[in-house]
Formats: sequence, C-alpha cells, structure tokens
Amino acid sequence: MSRRKPPESVDNHDRWLVSYADFITLLFAFFVVMYSTSAVNVGDFRVLSDSIVQAFGLPGVSFDPSRPNGDGTSSSRLGIPQAAVADEAPRVPLQSAANARTPEAALGDIASEQEMTGVEAAVQTSIGDLIAPDRFAVTGNDKWLEIKIPARMLFPSGSRSLLASSIPMLRRLADTLKALPNEVVVQGHTDNQPIRNGQFPSNWELSTARAAAIARVFEEEGVDPVKLSAVGFGPNRPIADNASEEGRAENRRVVVLVRSALLSQVVGDG
Repeated sequence: MSRRKPPESVDNHDRWLVSYADFITLLFAFFVVMYSTSAVNVGDFRVLSDSIVQAFGLPGVSFDPSRPNGDGTSSSRLGIPQAAVADEAPRVPLQSAANARTPEAALGDIASEQEMTGVEAAVQTSIGDLIAPDRFAVTGNDKWLEIKIPARMLFPSGSRSLLASSIPMLRRLADTLKALPNEVVVQGHTDNQPIRNGQFPSNWELSTARAAAIARVFEEEGVDPVKLSAVGFGPNRPIADNASEEGRAENRRVVVLVRSALLSQVVGDG
C-alpha cells in the first residue's frame, strides 16, 4: 500500500508586513493624538476666557492666544496701551506670599521699635547737651541706635590716647549703657590719608586701637564686657568725600552702636 506524501509547507516570508503595518498604524495614531492636543481651538479658548472674565467682574478684558502681546493679552480688545496695564496692575513677585509678615513677626517689630525708642530717650537724657551738628550725633531705627562722635573730640591726631576732656563725656554715656541689656559695638573709622608715625602700620591698627580704648573706658565704668566689642574699619567706610579737609574730618570718627536686644536674641536663637 502506497503512502501519501505530506503536502510541502510553504514558508510565508511576508508575515512581517502585518506586524509592520500594525506598528505604522499605531505610530500614525500617536502623532494624530499629539497634534490634536497641541492645537488650540481659538474659539473655545476665547469663550472660556470671557466666562472667567465675567465671573470676576472684569468686562472688556480678554485673552487671545492667536495674537499674544508677550503675556497672552490682546491690546485691541483691552482698548488701552500695554504700558498702562503694567502701571495699573503691577505684577506681584511669587515670593511675596512666602515673605509675608506673620502676626508674631509684626509684634516683634513693634516691640523692637518701642525698645529702641526707649534706648534713644535714655541716651538723649544722658548726653543731650552734647548733641550738636559738629559734636555728638544720634541716629537709629528699630534695629540699632548709632552715636557718632568726631575723633577730634576724643583723640589727638594720629594717637590712640584719649584726651582728658573726653573722659567725662564717655563716663556719662557709659552710665546709660551699663543699665541697658543691649549689645554695644564700638567702631573706629579714619580718613584715607596714610598714617605717618611708627606706632601704627596703617589706619586699620589706629582705628581698632581707638575703638578698644573707648571700650576699655566703658568696661571700667561698669558696662558688661560680655555685651561689649570693639572693631576698626580704617578708611573703608567713609561717610563723606575724602577729597576735602571737611570730608576727611567727618570720616575720622568713632561710632557707638547699640543693638536691639530683642533682635540680638532672635539672631542668637536662630
């Protein structure tokens, strides 16, 4: 009995076309979806914009994405120049909300201001007769009080040794400072003229030595040394033009800085 021959199988070498066609179809559909989501329907956008504007009670203002003026507004529909819009509605920085003062911070500012007002009143009572345009000057804010003293009232030229006439004035000031809890910083300043003696290599050393001399008087008169410091800035923080003798004389000064005790406590705790 003869056996039947099995039919020969024919390999289909074009089967990959089916998978390829499916892939192309999916890729085409993907790009269609991407295009449709990126295209803006101007009509629908304008309707949505007008609805929002009416809800907030801003008639005459609209947004037109087809004719942007940098920020998406249409100046023809606004009816006013773009500069006027910027003037009438200034932009608020994003960080303004984060920097908004809390009630606790506002109360702290008020307390600090009241504190420094009391400090200024005490200083005015102590040395009020010395305050004059060419003598002591007292300025300040809610963070510190600054007492500026011309160097000529305190020291001979180029020297760190205090004039005998300056000691009573400094003692009067020390009597007020020692009763306060505030930190006191004595700052020495000079003009920009190079020093011409062998005692100090530069104005840095002269300004620092002068500040230390005054701080020492304060300590001797009972000011707590823990809250007392001295620093010299040399000629680097002028308040007047060094081109004239008047300006240089104004720059040669000592500043007694009284810091807010409340502010110092906050900074220390932080």
